[in-house]
Amino acid sequence: MVMVDYRIDQPDVPEFLRLMRQRRAIRRRDGARNWALLRDLENPALWSESYHIATWDEYVRHNLRRTKTDAEVTEALRALHRGDGDPHVHRMIERHNVTPADDIPLRGKMEV
Repeated sequence: MVMVDYRIDQPDVPEFLRLMRQRRAIRRRDGARNWALLRDLENPALWSESYHIATWDEYVRHNLRRTKTDAEVTEALRALHRGDGDPHVHRMIERHNVTPADDIPLRGKMEV
């Protein structure tokens, strides 16, 4: 699963939503499933785009097959983002099993 967090000022929301309609079409064309756009109820400036990619290889291909128009939409979304730096991207692996014996150690030490 991939999530991208944006901080959008209220006057920019109509343009953001217009660009997100294009972004959804781009993601779906490139194989994304379950695309969604979420808005934080406690912090309305925070928006999250989420979608699923079946495998890491498909995610890499998804990022390599950008067209000029795709890049223009990405740049326009970045220009609307009011957070520090670029929008924050979360890349997550879904767990279908929750037993400690099935855990895959990740780099670094994680605390619960």
